[in-house]
Amino acid sequence: MSESWLSVKNLSKHFDTSKGPLKAVDSVSLDVNKGDSYGLVGESGCGKSTLIRTILRLLEPTSGEIFLEGREIAKASRQSIRNLRRKMSLVFQSPHSSLNPRMTVYDTLARPLLVHGITRNKKDTTIEIVRLLKLMGLQAEHMIRYPHELSGGQKQRIAIARALAVGPEIVFLDEPTSALDVSVQTKILKLLDLAKKEKQLTYFYISHDINLIRVVSDKMGVMYLGKLVEIGETSTIMKKPFHPYAVGLFKAVPDPDPDKKLPELLLTGEVPSPVNTPSGCVFHPRCPFTWDRCRKEVPVLLKQEDGRGVACHKYS
Repeated sequence: MSESWLSVKNLSKHFDTSKGPLKAVDSVSLDVNKGDSYGLVGESGCGKSTLIRTILRLLEPTSGEIFLEGREIAKASRQSIRNLRRKMSLVFQSPHSSLNPRMTVYDTLARPLLVHGITRNKKDTTIEIVRLLKLMGLQAEHMIRYPHELSGGQKQRIAIARALAVGPEIVFLDEPTSALDVSVQTKILKLLDLAKKEKQLTYFYISHDINLIRVVSDKMGVMYLGKLVEIGETSTIMKKPFHPYAVGLFKAVPDPDPDKKLPELLLTGEVPSPVNTPSGCVFHPRCPFTWDRCRKEVPVLLKQEDGRGVACHKYS
């Protein structure tokens, strides 16, 4: 039976700008169970990457709570956070920019091992690096190469190997396959699944690729303008989304059947600025079902009969 491992309560991250606070993440609450794959979808700029960086304390939260195995870490000291780094790892969106071009693969993978005292000498470090490379389908000879000598898929494997080097319990994956060819994407996902089973990992994917989240996640959330608008089992939400934004977002996914009629898109207009968010429901300027309450009152993420949570007055 899965147990709650990571819990986020009313987490916000605002940035100060000349025009006022930019609400990148606004009162987000979610739970990730141990051993699950959690997926988060939403349009570019909705706050997905900022959310995971705030959870990891790479960015300091403006407000809210973060519980890791029941321990509150949102206000924990830097030293305490350092000790927790081994439990949480991040695979950045672009392996081209996240790998140091002046460091060999050996140096890149050796650094987290030595920083956290996982290995004590060069022999043990080399053995562990070879093991990580093999786990990612690479050879020992790759350890002497520099990033510019690797393909895009190989760079991403190195980035994943670096995240796994410290033996984390949860791995955050920021658009892990977005810059890769389709055939390479499949190989990366298979390697991630293999690593998950072998090491009993928990994954937290974020992506604007809904089909990817459909395949890799057990539970998912839909994010819009810094807020979660729907959460629940992936199969339940994918089968029939409730929130109007989720409905429109899913309908925008291309269907490979050339004879299938294109649906009418529910999403109209532009995403409002996170500096000047709409009153009430942040989605109401683009929603086809808006009524007075939507303009005045912020909807709460309420649990429905099938277990999902929806932040929409239609379901309150």
